[in-house]
Amino acid sequence: MSMMELINTILKDTIFGLKGYLKSRVIILAIVFLILSVGFVIVEAPMPYLLALGIAVLDIIPLIGAGLVMIPWAFISYFWGNRELGIGVIILYVVLTILKQFIEPKILGDQIGIKPIYTFLATIIGSLIFGPLGLILGPILAVILNSILKVKKANNKKIDN
Repeated sequence: MSMMELINTILKDTIFGLKGYLKSRVIILAIVFLILSVGFVIVEAPMPYLLALGIAVLDIIPLIGAGLVMIPWAFISYFWGNRELGIGVIILYVVLTILKQFIEPKILGDQIGIKPIYTFLATIIGSLIFGPLGLILGPILAVILNSILKVKKANNKKIDN
């Protein structure tokens, strides 16, 4: 395999991974929106669907997340007289956080072609090395590394045959 073919293959795999990454973010946004919509209707929050959409969009941004709105909202509601809403919002936030811990690596891994545990590790290592930007760069670098390893493995099989 020539150097140009190698670069093209890695580039194609990387583009596939980036498209998968964006697709996974949209899928996760939709799931978060659904969870929040149902939860906000149950706790009788004002404008449940609009709130759910706004918080779901914030949740896509690394290090901002749903907690930026939901935690202060829960505490303010609880301490300013609407205890039921405050408790409901904090319970919904905890449920959302737990569910996301399970579904996010699986969806991301499926879409970019990497096992969920590797996706999770890439995200953690990326954030440790690059800070908040690493939450996005980690999985992208994992896609590139995976592509290089696949090409190398395929190339070794051709040499062995």
